[in-house]
Amino acid sequence: QPLAIKETLKIPQSFIDRCASLLDNGFYMTGSGTSYHACLSASYAVSRRLGMDTRAVLSSEFVDAVADLEGKTVVAVSQSGETADTLGAIKHAKSKGAKILGITNTLGSSLTRLSDAYLCTQSGPEIGVAATKTFITQLTALDMLALRLGLRRGALSESAYASDMSALRKLPKLVAHQLEGADRVKTLSMRYAGRKDAFFLGRGINVATAMEGALKLKEISYIHAEGYAAGESKHGPISLVEPGFLCVFIAPKDSTRGKIIGNVMEMKARGAYILSLITQGDRELEDVSDDYVEVPEVEEGIYPMLCTVPLQLFAYYIATIRGLDPDKPRNLAKSVTVL
Repeated sequence: QPLAIKETLKIPQSFIDRCASLLDNGFYMTGSGTSYHACLSASYAVSRRLGMDTRAVLSSEFVDAVADLEGKTVVAVSQSGETADTLGAIKHAKSKGAKILGITNTLGSSLTRLSDAYLCTQSGPEIGVAATKTFITQLTALDMLALRLGLRRGALSESAYASDMSALRKLPKLVAHQLEGADRVKTLSMRYAGRKDAFFLGRGINVATAMEGALKLKEISYIHAEGYAAGESKHGPISLVEPGFLCVFIAPKDSTRGKIIGNVMEMKARGAYILSLITQGDRELEDVSDDYVEVPEVEEGIYPMLCTVPLQLFAYYIATIRGLDPDKPRNLAKSVTVL
């Protein structure tokens, strides 16, 4: 993953500029599965950093959910560039007068041929069915695009843009550091491999991180997991929580941290077992969690990438402990080419 991120950061600036120029009049984002989670994460980042509303829409729902497409751009994200639902969404969008910006890991794919412009992430082949490094590089490419758009629109100054890009360039080393801590995640995984259910909870930009963490656990370990916004707990899901129920909180020191502590305490009061992803040195969350994994303190927009790595490791180790092949989960295909 560090190498994949490093290579993606080398995408020529001229390509980024060309793509950013398509987004001035507003845009939607669409993808399926993990790629949708990348879109959702990016939509939060664009709103927070640029003050610009955009909407992430599941590709399979796009035709029924989006009406205003004339003169807009649709950012379509697909690892393979052949995802049938995503291709269907952009064909519909083009027929309604929208331009298409593709983000894919596969040069020469159908997505690149249908796009007015595209960015090709530099992940290299990903052999396992469940997306891992391609998710991280999608987030990286989308972040680069958002920063350039912010500079174009005047939402970011030259100095703010340079500072954010500098933070992004540190990501390969930060992710490498997270991977060096894999043994701790493996130890934790041994404690939870027998669970049947889990909640993954986050706020703000890390709602998408929580959803992706839950998806990975479902995909390769076959444990039922739900990822959702932590603030929604009291609106129904908390009724499932009983002593020993596993709740995984993505709770770094970002702008939502003050609120998520309350959600942790709500679950803890009902006997949930709390596993938290926290920023190094966050003693308050460390004390109220049964187990925790630390990530370095970084700019808020970088946390989704750093928090994703231990969540991927968590799913991987649980799958292997349960005697499952994490590269070939049942009923799934690397590229979903049928509707």
